[in-house]
Amino acid sequence: MAAPPRQSKPLKVALAGAGMISGYHLVGWRNLGERVRVVAVCDPDSANAARRAEEFSIPHVYRDADAMFAAEAIDALDVASPRQTHAGWVDAAAARGIDVLCQKPMTPTFAESEALVRRVEGRSRFMVHENWRFRPWYRELKRWIAARELGDVLLARMAMITSGMLPDASGRRPSLERQPFMQHEERLMIAEVLIHHLDVMRFLCGELRVVAARAARTIADVRGETMAAIFLETASGAPVEVTGTMAAPGYPSRPPDRLEIVGSKASATFTDSELRLLGSAPRSQTYDKDRGYQASFDGVIAHFVD
Repeated sequence: MAAPPRQSKPLKVALAGAGMISGYHLVGWRNLGERVRVVAVCDPDSANAARRAEEFSIPHVYRDADAMFAAEAIDALDVASPRQTHAGWVDAAAARGIDVLCQKPMTPTFAESEALVRRVEGRSRFMVHENWRFRPWYRELKRWIAARELGDVLLARMAMITSGMLPDASGRRPSLERQPFMQHEERLMIAEVLIHHLDVMRFLCGELRVVAARAARTIADVRGETMAAIFLETASGAPVEVTGTMAAPGYPSRPPDRLEIVGSKASATFTDSELRLLGSAPRSQTYDKDRGYQASFDGVIAHFVD
């Protein structure tokens, strides 16, 4: 759908969900300055909603979606709530002609996502908040690929190897400290984590076809899979691999991704926050991981508004 013309008045935005990730959303909206105004936050946990409202000077707090929609004249809804609530929020907004930016995964299952898209098509502007491709190093790598500096992509692989689900020196598991819901999520490693990396590979290499996939539950008290490997291929048949685990002894709890792309003219790697072009004209660029993390939220939100 074509993007609408840039608005002359500030876009009035409401936020659904006030959990951990919502802070990054709200910084992204704030970084757009006078172009937007977050006017309300809604969460069944009123303490979380009030905390975010105070932190970001949001005037209105709600526990109930219907009450918020009845009271607020909003232009866009930012959905940052648990995945099982996404469809309800999107349907409610679309019924009122309100544009929606919805966190990934869109719904708990693919079939539910397809049905949701059919229901809202033509009723409002709907975009999934998948932000990994907006990280600065992937934007730069995409420019290299688009400029044919790598030539044809012959092989690509990406990995996220962490110890986040293993106890650290204090006995705590960092991934669960940060996002407790992960312990009980049935579809974890692929739907919650590697979904980012799959989208990056699609962004860099074009449309992909899944050849095979494997997933395993490796931690007894974590419901979902904590290890997975997905094997894909590009339209030209080049192999693409995405792998990950959150239970790797000796690895950091939140390391940067590892990426390698082999091209017909040059290769590229991203390791330890350094993007490198390898070949006859090598160069490299180092990035700040934490700044890049926020930049991904900034980028996807700005793209939605534009």
